[in-house]
Amino acid sequence: MMIFFSTRLFAQSGFDGNSLIAFLGKSATGSELKDLKANYHCEMANEAHYLSKDGIELILKSGVLNEINLYNKSAVYGNFTGRLPNNLKFGMASGDVKHLLGKPVVSYSNGYCEFEFSNYIISCWLDGGKLNQVGIAVK
Repeated sequence: MMIFFSTRLFAQSGFDGNSLIAFLGKSATGSELKDLKANYHCEMANEAHYLSKDGIELILKSGVLNEINLYNKSAVYGNFTGRLPNNLKFGMASGDVKHLLGKPVVSYSNGYCEFEFSNYIISCWLDGGKLNQVGIAVK
């Protein structure tokens, strides 16, 4: 029993950081997405939108996961405490984000910027010059 418990804890800790990117494009009815929703206690707002007080939001398009949003201390979504993708950290300054991710393909003065990678896009929202929301989306 203890071995199973330890294995399960280890498996759950793998649902953050860069591993979240692998969930993009997965079917809403597939076991991977069901595991992700269960891990973060996601509740269905509608068939294309799941949210959690664990700071994560899942957005589906045509029955597949299209976007994952991660929040820092959101009144609506809670606080994502796991690792962020690409070594990002909540509270980072804009310059540090750009140093990690490179030149953004989209950047607005309101603190929003997007970075393109081979098969996904990372969007960053900065409030007061500090990273407070990260989105990962299908390219």
